[in-house]
Amino acid sequence: MALILKRGSKGRQVKTLQHWFSRLQRPPPALDTSGTFGPQTEATVKQFQAAHRITPANGVVGASTWAALGNVVGTYIWLKESGTTESLARLGTDLVLGGLTFRHDQFMSDYMGTYGILDDSAAHGLSMLLRFIDRDPQISDVRWAAYMLATVKHECADTWQPIEEYGQGAGYAYGNPVNVMGSDGQTYSNVYYGRGYVQLTWKKNYKTMSDILYGDDRLVLHPELVLEPDVAYKIMSYGMRNGSFTSRSLGDYIKDRNCNYVNARRIINGTDEATRIAIYAKELERMLKASRYGPSK
Repeated sequence: MALILKRGSKGRQVKTLQHWFSRLQRPPPALDTSGTFGPQTEATVKQFQAAHRITPANGVVGASTWAALGNVVGTYIWLKESGTTESLARLGTDLVLGGLTFRHDQFMSDYMGTYGILDDSAAHGLSMLLRFIDRDPQISDVRWAAYMLATVKHECADTWQPIEEYGQGAGYAYGNPVNVMGSDGQTYSNVYYGRGYVQLTWKKNYKTMSDILYGDDRLVLHPELVLEPDVAYKIMSYGMRNGSFTSRSLGDYIKDRNCNYVNARRIINGTDEATRIAIYAKELERMLKASRYGPSK
């Protein structure tokens, strides 16, 4: 259920709303970005609603307004990150997923209409993650994409960015420093706590992924590289497809007519929050299918 904002509302979501209006509206509206929903913000919302044929244009931000704003934000991010000034009609906002295309802006619209506005960092992070999935030749099932997105939504606490484990492994054996001799002849002292989209832990797992993905020891010597989005994605994709984390893989739970999102949590972490993540996956699957061209299976 999307958050409702109206005159008198305060907080981070209001500030984010004001941020996007200030950045995207032309000419820029005369409103502050204090995080208080006052008369200026209400007037700007009404103007936006009228321009997007949202009725009633009453200045109250609900699901329809979030969805329309999500469409605009998604289009803006796509154009900015593509490095083009072409019109949307010429560029298109299509992504290819398993040989079928879906609309990036429509997905963002649906996501924000369902879960509310994303700040700059989260919006860019989700957009980038969609492109990683799009370019991954090993992801041919929309349900795999949906479950990967659901996993990141949970593991990264809706930031849509690779993150460090809270507490950095304090109280766990993998939170202790380890001295390693690198192939460069240097000695490094590293801590192999959870990092990335799926929280890679333990030196042996950093080494395994480094060997598989790069054929060298770069992730052992520089574990902070796992916080780079492209590295974090490669680890997640390979690990979830091949059962690297728990010996369970996407194909064990999502294949042909079988789709068990609840037990798919065993790919990452037993049954921890399995039902919550399954609900995310089902919603994200719906969004991906709704924004695709061609068959929705």
